[in-house]
Amino acid sequence: MEENVKTEKIGFFKRLKIAVFKLEDYGMFLGERLSVAFKYLFILILLFSLIISIATTYDFFNMTNKMKNYIKNELPDFIYEEGKLHFDQVVEAYDYDYDFALIANTDENISEQTLKEYKNSITTMGMILLENKVIFISKIAETEIEENYLTLADNYQININNKSDLNDIMNNNSINQLLGTYFIVDVIVTYISNIITILLELCVVAIFGWIAARFCGINFKLSPMFSLSIYSLSLSIILKCAYEVVNIFTGFYIEYFNVIYLLIAYVYIFAAIFMIKYDLIKQTEELQKIIEVQKQVRKEMDQEEDKENQEEQEKKDDKKEKEDEEKKKEEEPKVENDREPDGSEI
Repeated sequence: MEENVKTEKIGFFKRLKIAVFKLEDYGMFLGERLSVAFKYLFILILLFSLIISIATTYDFFNMTNKMKNYIKNELPDFIYEEGKLHFDQVVEAYDYDYDFALIANTDENISEQTLKEYKNSITTMGMILLENKVIFISKIAETEIEENYLTLADNYQININNKSDLNDIMNNNSINQLLGTYFIVDVIVTYISNIITILLELCVVAIFGWIAARFCGINFKLSPMFSLSIYSLSLSIILKCAYEVVNIFTGFYIEYFNVIYLLIAYVYIFAAIFMIKYDLIKQTEELQKIIEVQKQVRKEMDQEEDKENQEEQEKKDDKKEKEDEEKKKEEEPKVENDREPDGSEI
């Protein structure tokens, strides 16, 4: 009970430091309630989600700025009337930073073959503007969404009739409101998604840890094993956060990162179990030494006690012997003047 109180008083960042740098101290987490470890995990995931969402929102902010500049300086004039869009020319633009393609062809007689070529030209993400509808394509998510302009205008209360109207919308506070909404939604979605993903990974790491503990000759219950697994995932979660931030800003990609991610957690929990076993062996050896010392002290005490008992018995025997001698002297007949009778007394 005292150990539970002690571990609960450890702050989040101190726990994080222990989890990452002090494997030899993992044994202190074995005495705490599982709820304390899960509280630490949920706070860590929340921080991870906030950092990712900040990076994503900042990237989205940069993208909207690029889009604003493109609309202002490069996008041709257009007219939107009665649910129909019209550009004076075909627009084909591509942003290499975000792998995003914009294609606008408002010819009412556009062929199916031309539309198919447009779709195939989009390698990652893109948007195709036609006369009466827009097509959103994501090759990453393998999705293709078609929306009618009238439906979009009704659902989102959009009122854009020309390029000037679009510039006005991009320059007013609606963009800031959009960024704020994007950040809040992204934090919630990222947090829930990470909780689900990391809890599944936690189960895998806990199973591995249980097998490793059995291999080391230690029988762990599920509660302490999950606690150890949570702290073993700490460095992996930090590295995953750093990797995703770098990926957002640079596109840097590691093919087998998820394998490496879990491998680090496996190494941590195995090392923690090994150190716990080492501590148990060390404690057992120290306990054995204490027992041996206690036995030796007990033996010496017994010998001292026997010696004292023996001396006491010898004293009693000497005393009894003297008493017997005195008693024997008292019982012997006494002769007056130490002379024997000679018959003259008759």
